[in-house]
Amino acid sequence: MLENKKNKRAYKKIQIDFKSIAILTFFSILAVFITYVLYSYTSNLLKERLQDRLIAISSTAATQFSVNEIDQIKDINDMKKPAFASIINKLQKIRAANENIRFAYLMRKTNDASTLEFIADADSLTPQDELDVNENGIIEEDEVVPLPGDPYDIEPYPVLKEEAFDHPSVDRELQPDQWGLIMATYAPIVNENGNAVAIVGLDILVNDFYQKTREALLPFIVFILFLILALSLLTLLLMRLWNERVEAVKELDRQKDELISMVSHQLAAPVTAIKWYIEMLLDNETGDLNKEQKEQLITMQKVGADLNDLISMILDVSRIQLGRIKLDPQPLNINEFINEILNVIEPKAKEKEIIFVKEIEKSLPDAKLDKRMTRMTIENLLTNAIKYTSKGGNVLLKMKMMNNNILRCEVKDTGCGIPKSEHDKIFGKLFRASNVRNNVDGNGFGLYVAKGAIEGQGGKIWFESKENIGSTFFVELPLVLSDKKNT
Repeated sequence: MLENKKNKRAYKKIQIDFKSIAILTFFSILAVFITYVLYSYTSNLLKERLQDRLIAISSTAATQFSVNEIDQIKDINDMKKPAFASIINKLQKIRAANENIRFAYLMRKTNDASTLEFIADADSLTPQDELDVNENGIIEEDEVVPLPGDPYDIEPYPVLKEEAFDHPSVDRELQPDQWGLIMATYAPIVNENGNAVAIVGLDILVNDFYQKTREALLPFIVFILFLILALSLLTLLLMRLWNERVEAVKELDRQKDELISMVSHQLAAPVTAIKWYIEMLLDNETGDLNKEQKEQLITMQKVGADLNDLISMILDVSRIQLGRIKLDPQPLNINEFINEILNVIEPKAKEKEIIFVKEIEKSLPDAKLDKRMTRMTIENLLTNAIKYTSKGGNVLLKMKMMNNNILRCEVKDTGCGIPKSEHDKIFGKLFRASNVRNNVDGNGFGLYVAKGAIEGQGGKIWFESKENIGSTFFVELPLVLSDKKNT
């Protein structure tokens, strides 16, 4: 029993450690989740602001171009026209006004919705030897300048295909390029009728976007981590204080049980002495008694017996609570043992006019059991069944052997039953069901001790009950069969 107590304490400590780890894990996951949400929110917010700024740049750029000049440029043959030089000059000024603008160009629609036609690029008049922007000695595909009339596939660019000619717009996502991260913005160039004749496109470097995102997010991350750490420490502190309080209460409860055990033990001796003296008086060892004196002594004897039973019960309760229950398994003739219990119970049933039915196997085996604890359990179940069953009700006792040498006892009554909401409390110390505690005498120790007595012998006890219909209690005890020759 003490070993079981130690195992339970170790198990509870493991549970506490597990709870602490679980709390820390929860807060860590929460921190990661909140950081991710904040990062996503901040990133989207900064991207929206960036897109608004880029749209403003392209919208302003679109107002600088003449529809008449654009209409004059159809193919490479128009590159010598003054209108083309004017357009290139404006594109170069737009690019020069913002160092982050990498490309500036004009395009118009074609009969193919997936293809646009180049009108001009800011680098259209740039000499060939100056187009090597990355200075690797090679004019790469990205560095080749499109010429007027060259087709441009816009299928991979949904914003350019679906929105650019309707209103100022910007790409949804950043695009990696050999120069870094690029985000393109477009604005329509409209004629006097409000129809878009072309669009101006600007490819803008936004390499500092992620840096600004991290800079904006860093204070939030630091604050969240500090908050999570503070909450974790506070939770662990509260758990520690709670556990210390629980342990203190348990220690007080243990000391109380020790005190009860000591007081009960000290009371047992004088109560036993009083019982002996009363028996001596009733046996006329100190002289003859008149009728009235004998009646009073008999009443005192019953009171003394009840007090002795109560002290024994309290001692058993304290021993169970402290894990010191004393078991003394001895060879026992179970049929004779049951008859001893019935000699006590049957008069009680008869007095209350209870129909007491017995279904007991005739040849139960001899086995080693703790006689006192087992008798107390079965007698308590039968006494309760009679106590809580109304006059004229039924009480049934079944005793039989099951497989694997298990003795099964079943006590069924037609009494008041136990409220369903209180089923999980019925084996608790000092607990009595709400539908009987004010109507029937009792101390709430019986079932608590019965559970300890049965489980202490490796058995189990349980019940089924419906309020106002009755209860059935079941006990199963594993038996160590006795060798009759040795007993």
